[in-house]
Amino acid sequence: MRTGLWVLDRHCNGMGFLHGGMACAFADSALAWAVWTATGKMSVTIKLTVEFMEIAREGEWIEAHPMVTAVDGEFVHVTARIVKEDGALAARADAVFRTVRRKV
Repeated sequence: MRTGLWVLDRHCNGMGFLHGGMACAFADSALAWAVWTATGKMSVTIKLTVEFMEIAREGEWIEAHPMVTAVDGEFVHVTARIVKEDGALAARADAVFRTVRRKV
């Protein structure tokens, strides 16, 4: 599973590259989809850690490649590599999600 994003002007900081907050939101979304795919359950983020490796500039394509590493009851551990078109590692994200049931 993977998901991608074209880095647009609205995603960039004042220096013209992907804003860290946007990168975190992108990673969080990709990781949540991995949890959904693996469990079929909705989830909430308990912990998110993002390490930034390379700058992603406006106009570049980035992809998140998430993977569930463990399911421990209602807790799901996930990791993702966020790579640029040229294969460079832009960031790495690790998270713990808690699955939840929607109240009707």
